[in-house]
Amino acid sequence: MGPKSTPRPLWTRLRENLTWRPKVHFDQESGVVVVHLGPFRTREVAMERIRRIEAGNRDNTTADTVFVFFHIDGEPVLAVSELDSGFAALVAVMREYFPGIEKWEEGVPPARFQLASVELWKRPTIDSDPTDDDPLSPPQA
Repeated sequence: MGPKSTPRPLWTRLRENLTWRPKVHFDQESGVVVVHLGPFRTREVAMERIRRIEAGNRDNTTADTVFVFFHIDGEPVLAVSELDSGFAALVAVMREYFPGIEKWEEGVPPARFQLASVELWKRPTIDSDPTDDDPLSPPQA
């Protein structure tokens, strides 16, 4: 299994809680995805708890919005929008741990006036080949 997440420093969490605009990033030191939904509304998701990632496209009358959905063991789905600050940087880092996530944009099917989605990554099941590399291990340099 890859690296386990660790608690993030209290000072860092308090400072980030003052964020007013939706923002997302991956804290590599702690191994968690951090989403700031507004002031004092922060959600942290440990990388090893993510079991599936999909991309979705919501077509509105004015513009399309693409989301990446993180399905998490024992928690509600986490949706991150391409409009959230830090989205591109999150995807760039996460592709090292979850191969396929970098194709989020090209994999989303265009469907007029509805939500459409495509699976980008799924945690291997227990009966998968034991010689496979652990998908949560950091890439080898």
